[in-house]
Amino acid sequence: MQPKNLLLPTLLFISLFSLAQNKREDSGYIIYTLGKDTIEITHYRLTGDDFIATVVQRANSNVNKIKGKFFPSGELQYMEGYRYKPVIGKDSLLLLTFRFYQKGDSTYFEEKSGNSIYRRKDSGRAMVNYWPYVQMNVILANYAPKNVGDSIVSNHIIGDLPPAKFVMKRIADRKLTAYSRVMGLFTLYLNEKGKVESLDATGSSYNVKGTIVPRLNLDSIILSYARREEKFGPFGWPNKSDSIQTVIGNSSIKINYTRPSMRGRVIFGEVVPWNRYWRTGANQATKITTSYPLYFNGKILPAGVYSVLTMPSQTGWTMMFNKEANIWGTDYNSAHDVLRVPMQVEQLKEPVELMTIEVVPTAKGGVINVIWERTKASAHFTAKH
Repeated sequence: MQPKNLLLPTLLFISLFSLAQNKREDSGYIIYTLGKDTIEITHYRLTGDDFIATVVQRANSNVNKIKGKFFPSGELQYMEGYRYKPVIGKDSLLLLTFRFYQKGDSTYFEEKSGNSIYRRKDSGRAMVNYWPYVQMNVILANYAPKNVGDSIVSNHIIGDLPPAKFVMKRIADRKLTAYSRVMGLFTLYLNEKGKVESLDATGSSYNVKGTIVPRLNLDSIILSYARREEKFGPFGWPNKSDSIQTVIGNSSIKINYTRPSMRGRVIFGEVVPWNRYWRTGANQATKITTSYPLYFNGKILPAGVYSVLTMPSQTGWTMMFNKEANIWGTDYNSAHDVLRVPMQVEQLKEPVELMTIEVVPTAKGGVINVIWERTKASAHFTAKH
């Protein structure tokens, strides 16, 4: 009888030991930098499949509080939170609330801002949702596959875009990549315990680098950002929306783009990687509208609206005109290219801080110049007069 009496406690011990072995624990503070500027700081904690995060954005001094739970696969079971602005000497200003949850075979998202409510429903599950994908990649590293070459695959849901395929892959013992066409490529570097110690997202939608540290005084940081904004105004995002418009021949040409700054960074080969498509600016892909056809090396670009992307290379640049005109900058599909043209590249004596696009008239047409850092890349065209 004695062995039988010992069976239940033994099984219970094995079960509890197994749960302890599988329980995920991770926490830290992530400092995100853009060049020399700290633009965001996040505190995160994962306990089992439950997580919390506080995200402090230097731009506009916004603070975001998030909590949620993963399925054992790493896909989101639910997530909810709110965003507020701390105000010195007054009650904080609530900016928005949101919640995300899985029910049956569908995923639901709801965001409330004042009297405005945004809702969406998608089929299946998602691993990454809405803007916190930057922070989620660090937490999701705890669910990454153990074997080099293996991946976990799910969806990335954001805004009004269709769900994007999300892939996290182990490419080395202490190195992961995370990618969706919406966020671009993140590279995560792990310490000896398998936890993220730094990340590199240059060339992605967020285009930052991140370092994880064990401890920061987040309340003090929030207060300092609020005081700075009260005294000097919002820090603002270091990108500037702009447009240019001109008439060449019979054609009215307009280009809309967002202008990033160098901010002490090495641009080409780092912030803008070699041999990878570039949105030719920041945020949304650059967009050109032409009322009449333009001719590049004798090849026609019909009148219409196109996104403009480039492929910088150390051996030469290429400009691509894509019929998907209104796309997020990393959501590029080369199958929809209408025209690709080689560009002439010139090295400048003095650096250009703010990325600039020009359309300059010539004797028979014009030239589109992309100018940043110490590089000017040009695409010449002709137009009917």
